[in-house]
Amino acid sequence: MENITMIFNETPSALYSLWKAFLSRNSSYSPELEYPVIHSLRSGLVISKSYLKAFYEICDIHHPFDSLHILYPFTLVYPYIMRVMGRQEMPVSMFKTLNTRNSITMHRRISPDERLDIDCYNCAPRIIPRGLEIDVKSVVSSGGETVWENITTYFYPGKFGSPDASYAAPRLDFISDAPVINEWYFPAKDRLRFARISGDSNGIHYGPFYARLMGFKRDFAQPIRVVAKCVSSLPQNSSRTKGWLEDVVANCFEPITATPVPIRLDFYLKGPVYYESTLTLKNIQTKDGNRFDLYCSGNDKPVICGIQTTILI
Repeated sequence: MENITMIFNETPSALYSLWKAFLSRNSSYSPELEYPVIHSLRSGLVISKSYLKAFYEICDIHHPFDSLHILYPFTLVYPYIMRVMGRQEMPVSMFKTLNTRNSITMHRRISPDERLDIDCYNCAPRIIPRGLEIDVKSVVSSGGETVWENITTYFYPGKFGSPDASYAAPRLDFISDAPVINEWYFPAKDRLRFARISGDSNGIHYGPFYARLMGFKRDFAQPIRVVAKCVSSLPQNSSRTKGWLEDVVANCFEPITATPVPIRLDFYLKGPVYYESTLTLKNIQTKDGNRFDLYCSGNDKPVICGIQTTILI
């Protein structure tokens, strides 16, 4: 089967993407079929400074405005991911999938003034014990240089045959005994505003009635909104001792709050982060970064587990 390429000159409409996904809601997986790779492309994207400022405000984070937070590029690629997932050629309906984990690599700091190119595409589905998994890879480049990458894993429940015995799903063990490094109240405000900024217009993130209809207690946050807050709360890795000259240069010419790069962030979505809840962040510093768990009041288990690692080069 031939691959499919979609080229966009502007950000895809969220409503139209939902409509396309609705039309393909009866998609079904067949192990005999070879599914096409669907590329969603955008060249020369210009970052909205007002959206970037709003992202930092809504997520309640402090980050140097001359570079992008590691989570912000996800808001740029998300509309293009939705166009891939909503295609009729995909083996499952987007409305029945669940984002279970993400793996982000930021290769270098990205200036808000850079023009960026986006390529989002699906990987082959794989059978796991409880259903299917599909990875969608997103690559952000600037001037031909890859600056940011992400793999979003979607889960689709069901029985589809024997699981791939050679595949072992990545996992993180809970760190329940870890110290608490931050705790905050998560209000039910800016829900629609963040939906517009992030591109994630799913009603479960701003409609309490719709969320209950879908089986949840109430509406809950888009994952990147709270993960951004978690990452910005993590302590800087101090395992490597700097020389005095390196320390002076870093303090004079780099923002103190800037995250070292290149860096990798993996996070696993275990449960909803409900609005009007108290969130508790636990963390253990590792040799090269931080291992963290986020708890939401009313749930004894972590709702998000993550690990941030500085890539040594």
